[in-house]
Amino acid sequence: MSLNWTEAPAAHAAQIYTEPDELAESVAAYFAAGFDEGEPATLVATATHTSLVRERLTASGWDAKRIDALGLLVSADADAMLERIMDGPLPADAAFERVIGGLLDELAPRFPEARVRVYGEMVDVLSQRGQQNAAVALEELWNRLARTRRFALLCGYRLDVFDRQAQVETLRSVCDLHTHVAPATDTDRLAHAVDDALVGVLVAQGAGQVYSLVGTEIRERRVPPPQLALMWVSENMPMNAEQILSAARTRYRDAPASTTPAGTDDDVARRPEPDALRAILRKATRTRRLS
Repeated sequence: MSLNWTEAPAAHAAQIYTEPDELAESVAAYFAAGFDEGEPATLVATATHTSLVRERLTASGWDAKRIDALGLLVSADADAMLERIMDGPLPADAAFERVIGGLLDELAPRFPEARVRVYGEMVDVLSQRGQQNAAVALEELWNRLARTRRFALLCGYRLDVFDRQAQVETLRSVCDLHTHVAPATDTDRLAHAVDDALVGVLVAQGAGQVYSLVGTEIRERRVPPPQLALMWVSENMPMNAEQILSAARTRYRDAPASTTPAGTDDDVARRPEPDALRAILRKATRTRRLS
């Protein structure tokens, strides 16, 4: 996911991760890009992840002393924030506005015209607890808060995109509630792994049909094609889904990492599109030209 997603109105992205180090790298790159432009940040994370993000920021040239001197970062513990905003099984509207809105407002006097870059993982904590309804409600409260505050929001979710249960039970709502989704830190490698798996199980024609069926969502450019394909087969092809997911997992694990880091402006053009996906995109382009 290129950092250009932050330019979208009410930008609200999700980073899917499996390893905390990968997450910290993404969050630090997101914050550092904002700091370079004079945009402050709010970090709502667990203590472990906060430490990792600060380490990566230091490595990028933004150490704690420099950040604190400029007053660029407000941090809060995700678990502590949840204790303050939860009312039984769900977050309370008024408490969220008071606590989280107040957290963002701390930066307003120092940066009255700036947009705030927020990273939050309260939803991740709830998801890990199995409180999916609460996580969805919290996402909706963030979207509502965007009507009265100027910020870009990145959420973290520790999920396995190669697990059918995660695809069916959690990732659909994650994709629906965000303007952009990064299903892996190495989206280029994921694209080729998924394409190879689809062709291996369904042959090229079947893989092309899957991409065609999610074509409308592909053209929205919110969720990358490999995630849309995995989600579709998980929901609609129970007899083949496990085989495709397993093959994609193996190919992703065994393939070399992309040479261009995720999150750069070259993010979507590091290698050619996978064959089956490229074929269906060419067909869609020809159809639009003829219509």
